[in-house]
Amino acid sequence: MWQRACFLTRLVSSSVRISEKAGDIIKGIMSSGELNEVDKGKDGKVDLQTEADRRAQYCIVKSLEQKFTNRLKVIGEEEITSEAPLELSLSPEVLKIDDQCPEVLRSIKEEDVVVWVDPLDGTSEFAQAAKTKSPLLSQVTVLIGISYKGEAVAGVIHQPYYEGKGRTIWGIVGVGTYGIEIAPADDKRVVVTTRSHPTPLVNSVLDTLKSQGLLTEVDRVGGAGYKVLRCLEGAAAYVFASAGCKKWDTAAPEAILKATGGHLTDISGRTLCYNADVQRLNSGGVLATAFWVNHQEYVNAIPEEAKSALPEFSPKK
Repeated sequence: MWQRACFLTRLVSSSVRISEKAGDIIKGIMSSGELNEVDKGKDGKVDLQTEADRRAQYCIVKSLEQKFTNRLKVIGEEEITSEAPLELSLSPEVLKIDDQCPEVLRSIKEEDVVVWVDPLDGTSEFAQAAKTKSPLLSQVTVLIGISYKGEAVAGVIHQPYYEGKGRTIWGIVGVGTYGIEIAPADDKRVVVTTRSHPTPLVNSVLDTLKSQGLLTEVDRVGGAGYKVLRCLEGAAAYVFASAGCKKWDTAAPEAILKATGGHLTDISGRTLCYNADVQRLNSGGVLATAFWVNHQEYVNAIPEEAKSALPEFSPKK
């Protein structure tokens, strides 16, 4: 089955198992209590990194490199990593749907894709939970996104702490999303946004959406991956009017959301590009909507002054 499957299916199959191994590494670090936190932040902004981030990224990147070849371009969040066990097995559940992969994606070769890795999305929540035993661990995810010609086409989101045993959600555009039950349309308009990085602009945009009937409840949570999962499980939209997150935060969630019929752009409605040489920062913010939501309605509702406050382009970081 492995030999007959197309490259993209094999890559997703491998990424599912690797994400789960990374989740085990993350839980092991939490259990040990040896987080060894480092603040990578610049210009007064806090950007935590833990030993779990470092080891999980090592596992993901090195496992992909060993499973495939050096023609596979992998871009991870962490510049410094720590040695960790690798994972070279495959998910048979993914291989089973190989014949459903669209023809345009079946011809993809290793050198055609970019893999975007956030080894621990929700580091702030992870570190806080270690200190306070808070329930924030459910918001921690492992993200592996796959792009082709600049577009997110497949992704894996692993939740190590989901209901105590963890779960893995994966999707391929044109095939579907698996590992999660997609919620139907809801009369309520729940909008998810940042828990740890609120700004006056973020709050102003939310107030505007509320005044236009596009928001009835705000859910402030951590991690881009978890926010998009909320859009799959009943929330209408994820709105972040700030240049705060990076391509490795959105590649996997965007692919999984698109595979359900949802959308993810910046707050001006511009598509995100995931080529290897693009700037890492999503400088125009993030707007994600569930499949049952009119994405353009949210784009139109966000004030022009809010859109112009965010740069269309900023230097590569």
